[in-house]
Amino acid sequence: MNDQFLILGTAGHIDHGKTTLVRALTGIETDVHKEEKERGITIDIGFAPFTLPDGRRVGVIDVPGHERFVRNMLAGAGGIDLIMLVIDANEGIMPQTLEHLHILEMLHVQKGIIVLTKIDTVDPEWLEMVQEEVREGLAGTFLAEAPIVPVSAAKGIGIEELRAEIGRMSAEVSPREVTAPLRLPVDRVFSVAGFGTVVTGTVYAGQVQVGDTVEVLPQGLAARVRHIQVHGESADRALAGQRAALNLHGVERSDLDRGMVIAQTGLYRATDRLDVRMHVLDDAPRTLTNRMRVRFYIGASEAMGRVTILDRDELLPGEDGLVQLHLESMIVCAPGDRFIIRTFSPMLTIGGGTIIDPHPVREHRRRRDYVLEELQQREKGGPEQLVLQALQDDPGAGLRVLADVVNATEDVVEGWLAPMLEGGQVTQVPGGYVGTDWLDKLFDEIEEKIRGHFAKEKYHITVPKAQVLSQLGKKIKPKLFDALLGAEAAKERFVLQRDKLSIRGYEVPFTLRDKELIGKIEALFAESGFHPPSLDDVMKETKAFEKTLQGLYHYLRETGVLVDIGDGVHFQAATLLHAQAAIREKFAESGAFGVADFRDWVGTSRKFAVAILEYFDALKFTKRVEDKRVVVE
Repeated sequence: MNDQFLILGTAGHIDHGKTTLVRALTGIETDVHKEEKERGITIDIGFAPFTLPDGRRVGVIDVPGHERFVRNMLAGAGGIDLIMLVIDANEGIMPQTLEHLHILEMLHVQKGIIVLTKIDTVDPEWLEMVQEEVREGLAGTFLAEAPIVPVSAAKGIGIEELRAEIGRMSAEVSPREVTAPLRLPVDRVFSVAGFGTVVTGTVYAGQVQVGDTVEVLPQGLAARVRHIQVHGESADRALAGQRAALNLHGVERSDLDRGMVIAQTGLYRATDRLDVRMHVLDDAPRTLTNRMRVRFYIGASEAMGRVTILDRDELLPGEDGLVQLHLESMIVCAPGDRFIIRTFSPMLTIGGGTIIDPHPVREHRRRRDYVLEELQQREKGGPEQLVLQALQDDPGAGLRVLADVVNATEDVVEGWLAPMLEGGQVTQVPGGYVGTDWLDKLFDEIEEKIRGHFAKEKYHITVPKAQVLSQLGKKIKPKLFDALLGAEAAKERFVLQRDKLSIRGYEVPFTLRDKELIGKIEALFAESGFHPPSLDDVMKETKAFEKTLQGLYHYLRETGVLVDIGDGVHFQAATLLHAQAAIREKFAESGAFGVADFRDWVGTSRKFAVAILEYFDALKFTKRVEDKRVVVE
């Protein structure tokens, strides 16, 4: 089967003959719902494939024309490559014709054909007049110079000429990016007996193969692709620009709904806050005001939300501006995606725009120059901004992942990275790259968490690494966290000791009393040798509180002065080193030795001798063989 596909959409006023036209082109009836057939209008999206003479496949999306069903029309329009604007030769341009045209312009559909239908019901003079009116009515739109093809679907007049025009214009449509990460907005969900859950949609980007594990967003569900159909035919894979049906294993029909997105695992995140460039239509029925509640449409998703206009108080018809959208439900999108805005009630299309940042890290304050400058910089894009945005979304990403996200080869991305590394915008870490600003902010947050721990635990000089990682607001995988802590920039700020972290140069704020107690504790352990004092003994000698002594014990353990060998028994580290030296000197060559031999040699009690030897066993310095021990080294 030819892999070249084109998505051809219909648009136009209700009852202007779109569905009949599709049936004449493809031989397929797209009104499949009982209500559609009874009422004679298209309620939901219909799909029908056909083949051009050169073998290329075309998938036709038949969308509803009735005003109440514009929401469903939007669910299919986002994937259209080429449009047929259908106009009844009897009526000419009507209100929904213009609304559909505005929506298509907002979605940046660039190519189209104007199809005048039902020409068998008008005389030649009327047809010529309608054509002139259509030209005048579409002046200034993307269809101003589009070819006009008169047809009668009912009698087959002009259908072959229309096919030829579709073939000619399809060659001018730029192919979609098949090497990008997979993204397929779901516009239909149903169950098939013997197969299970099936979703359909247009593959916006990337490709999917049978056997792939995919992610269902925004829920984050995992599913495996068990079977694929492309335009009704079984296929091993579906590519960007193709309409596909995916049979999914691992999810139930009740788990899924229109508006969800099938995506490559781990690369996209759902969001309910967006930074966008918004445009209000020249003939919009009302002004867009700050905090206005709107309906937001992207891909096959619809969400309610409110607008925060960042650079002015309102957007008048014909104006555009920078806006932050706050949605009431989660959606999935990417920078550069197009969207539509309609009023909440009554539902009227007032504009649309482009996604600048799908994951702004903060809620913006209005009329702030630094906010506007940052958004304008992001909007300009360019290779550097694409890379920084990709690293913001996926810190630590390597060349392969970056290349997929920004739709370029690894060699090209490496070329972009070179000056960014030299200029300090990007920092290389084991396995990938991070934005330097992002890394600086992360290190500030790490230091804040460590200092917060020290404020609560006065005598601590380290914090468990896992504890710091769990407290970070950013989702960072342990492997990446270790890699970041191994970077040169981290070594200048932090000290990593196995599984513990500290701030370089940090010192415990001891009082004079603390220092005095530390001296007494060290002296007591040094004098006691192999008969170490208990905590109670130290409390009696120093007259200190138990909590204070426990804190100082922790400090002495962290600094390596004391060692807890188990059950709260502490020895001075120097004493244990002496014990190891004694064992090497006395027993390494003579072979096995018993507890009594060690006890007598170092001069301690059986209780402490057993505790020390079990501690050495745990260190794998000694090994117990029946009732004796041998040196492992």
